[in-house]
Amino acid sequence: MKICRVCNSEETTLFSIKKTNYIHCRNCGSICTDENCFETTDNQRLRYEKHHNSLADDGYRSFLEAFINPVFKAVHENKNETETLQKIMDYGSGPEPALCQLLQEYRKNGRYLSESCEIRGWDPFFAPETAFFDDGADLVTCLEVAEHFEKPLDDMKKLCSSCKSGGYVAVGTMLLSEETGADYGHEYDTFRNWWYRSDATHVAFYTLKGLVSCAESAGLTFIKAVTDRAFLFRKTV
Repeated sequence: MKICRVCNSEETTLFSIKKTNYIHCRNCGSICTDENCFETTDNQRLRYEKHHNSLADDGYRSFLEAFINPVFKAVHENKNETETLQKIMDYGSGPEPALCQLLQEYRKNGRYLSESCEIRGWDPFFAPETAFFDDGADLVTCLEVAEHFEKPLDDMKKLCSSCKSGGYVAVGTMLLSEETGADYGHEYDTFRNWWYRSDATHVAFYTLKGLVSCAESAGLTFIKAVTDRAFLFRKTV
């Protein structure tokens, strides 16, 4: 019996698609790639290096804005008048830290951010030397990263550790629906044909229940689904 790496439940079902084995949790509905089927670190890096995510690409710029703009609005609605975003960490910034670059534009233009806001990007492959803020960031962004978590509970704790007490964490990932995550059927056809599964470096697929459970176990409180693929949390004080 395999343990769900999202919620630690033992209520799991094993299934395979081609040569890849998966663990489906009957408790939270999430699906994880079996650890024996992970890509090697070298293959993961090669895959990430092929990403050409640039602000020069209008489509990708729009994708980033569709994530971060609603996040800023939701944070503004939840924070008190004395709170300011002075430190932002992009967790998993990638080979080209496009989100950091967009935030730097916002800072320069006075959009959402003050000119004194400090922005950092950390990535285990491309920016491992970036230090977390000593007292944690006011806002941590984690866009298209959580699906790469090989150990979601452990990785979520590390993500949480980069945020200050009372700070915000915004996670962007595509979710399984609650219905299909709960029961994909004998052949798992819906999951089999889902394009998001086809990237071999995507190894954790969450339902909302699973994502919230994982985050809460790491010390985060769920605030709201900002969009259908952006989820705002606050670090427990």
